[in-house]
Amino acid sequence: MAKILAMKRLLILAFTLTLAGAHAEFRQWTSSDGRTLLAEFVSVADGKVTIKRRNDGRSFTLPLDTLSEADQTWLKENADKAAPDESTGPGKEVDKSDPLVKLVTGDWERHESKRLKFRLYGERKLLRASPGLTDAPTSFPLVIYLHGKNGDVMTGAKPWSADTFANSKNYRDRQCFILAPQAPKEDETWSGKNGESVIKIAADLIKSLPIDENRIYITGYSMGAYGTFHLLGREPKMFAAAVPIAGGGNPSAARSYKKVPVWVFHGAKDPTVKVEQSQKMVEALKKARSEVKYTEFPDGDHGIAGQVYDDEEVHKWMFAQQRK
Repeated sequence: MAKILAMKRLLILAFTLTLAGAHAEFRQWTSSDGRTLLAEFVSVADGKVTIKRRNDGRSFTLPLDTLSEADQTWLKENADKAAPDESTGPGKEVDKSDPLVKLVTGDWERHESKRLKFRLYGERKLLRASPGLTDAPTSFPLVIYLHGKNGDVMTGAKPWSADTFANSKNYRDRQCFILAPQAPKEDETWSGKNGESVIKIAADLIKSLPIDENRIYITGYSMGAYGTFHLLGREPKMFAAAVPIAGGGNPSAARSYKKVPVWVFHGAKDPTVKVEQSQKMVEALKKARSEVKYTEFPDGDHGIAGQVYDDEEVHKWMFAQQRK
């Protein structure tokens, strides 16, 4: 019922038009309650159809079950007639010659761009996703993992805690692309130019890969948690959720990303980064009326990252968030 009411609110804005004289690219769509709309078919994916209204060019994305049976039948027969789309969204084939696309092999590949070395993970099947009437996604989340001080994500077979997002237990249910950048030893921080480079690399990945721009997540441990808070303040509209662990940030910047869901973790007995650093950020976010989550381990020290990243509930929560 809620879906039907939502469609009513969209369609009541449109003129009731007939097919007579319509351009061949447009057709009349009918809701399950009989309302009509003259619009161009754009794409269908994840159980929803996107159409573009003729009179003003406005696009609507509607659940398939709010359409008439005739429209649903038409989609099954014409799903391959989607309008051209220049984005990396549903239905656009990736450029196999793109260096970033070549990094998607199902292993942790190494690369360097925008001043930073980094590792990227993604299974090849993510590049073969295609539009259709199934619930299978055609674009996928991007997880950005920021390591802590003296961290090295380039040397080992797998880049530290970033690999928890790629292990079979999590990846089976939460397929994604994972970016693990390396801060240079001579300038080991996630602020300044290094932070800017992370954002630029992420932007390039969005252009090259089938990434869902409404589901970009950032997480980091210790120095990486400071970097997480910093990049939230720098690009608040980019991220759908954040998980900073054993870090801190600038409380005065919290208001700028109050709409981004954040789950903060810290150990009460942390001798390296005092727990007050996270507490101050949580209080600032609460003051800004953010729905921040906070978990404090009473006996935890600085080494709580493994405990957090191994918790499936953290992964479930993160991947359930979408950019508002």
